Amino acid sequence: MLEASRTDPVPGPPTAPPRPGSVSVVVTVLNDPRVERTVESLLRQSRGPEEILVDDGGVTDRVRRITERLSERDPRVRHLDAPGNIAESRNTALSVARGEFIAFLDADEVAPAQWLEHLLAPFSDPSVGFVGGPTPGSPESLRTIGARYYDGYLRRFYDRVARTHPQALPMGNSAWRSRLFRELGGLDASLDRLAASEDQEFAVRALRGGWRGVFVPDAWVLHDFQGLDTAALLRKQRVYARGGFVVWRRHQSTYEASVARVLPFLLLPVAVLAGAAFLPFGSLRSFGMVLLGIGGIGLGALALGLTIWGRLEDRRYPGLRYAALEIPRRWATLLGAFQGLVRYGWSGRRGSAKVARSPPAAPSADAHLGKP
Repeated sequence: MLEASRTDPVPGPPTAPPRPGSVSVVVTVLNDPRVERTVESLLRQSRGPEEILVDDGGVTDRVRRITERLSERDPRVRHLDAPGNIAESRNTALSVARGEFIAFLDADEVAPAQWLEHLLAPFSDPSVGFVGGPTPGSPESLRTIGARYYDGYLRRFYDRVARTHPQALPMGNSAWRSRLFRELGGLDASLDRLAASEDQEFAVRALRGGWRGVFVPDAWVLHDFQGLDTAALLRKQRVYARGGFVVWRRHQSTYEASVARVLPFLLLPVAVLAGAAFLPFGSLRSFGMVLLGIGGIGLGALALGLTIWGRLEDRRYPGLRYAALEIPRRWATLLGAFQGLVRYGWSGRRGSAKVARSPPAAPSADAHLGKP
């Protein structure tokens, strides 16, 4: 049996079972007025949801006022007070959602009219437990180099990684059979409060419980990258890596990290720093100069190689021309993983809430969950 951290309980089936084919859409929001655009896009769906739950984790009444105004126009829209971290907030919505399928969207996303129709199509296969689509940046929000690079990175990520590693699909453009949340115990609320990674952790449990995850390229939504400059991108990456470290250590599951991909970004700056540290010592000065040269030339070559590669990939994934940003992005990843190690220990469990049992692993899931 695998050990999984505590999950907030999700109540069992409602008094009346969900109507077959019915859909609840949960919109996760934290003090973000852009939620109005998100809900408006859901009201224009070619296959409309039976209910739209605005999952409000904020402390002001701004989102409530927006939701009440929308609810007057369409009673399918409901406001939920859902304080806590993102896992706790989503569990609140899951406890009241009435659909056979639960779809998730974030408040900084806008769905085209056929989004839900495309997203639900794979559920015709009874082995499919969850699905997800890409979240490219909205063109008007790609105003900074950081935003343009992240958009290109994400487009390639979905095409090359999420397609074959469904646990990489973010919950903020996904749909799930509601029975999974009752059978598997809900989202794990004991993970890092900022970098919860509860979507990745739950997807791992679903795959190991024998369910399939499917990437749906046509079920895209536009993600608003307003305010995402390079510094904000690196902070976001550091936070995500902290949560990803916890999931990796608890479940031995990741989807992108490998020693070969990390070592050049780690060893070259270490060589530069070590070389600089040796310079004040006469007997070690020559050795320090060698290390400085190796590290400096290596970093330059790495940046040049990434730039050439990015220029070639930019034809298919616009924004990757700035691929040299992958160097500080990997540094932010390593820093986040180190923070996760310090905070939660090598097991990923130190300081967490009580431990509960998860379903036994399904041998067939290893193909999806192998750590590259």
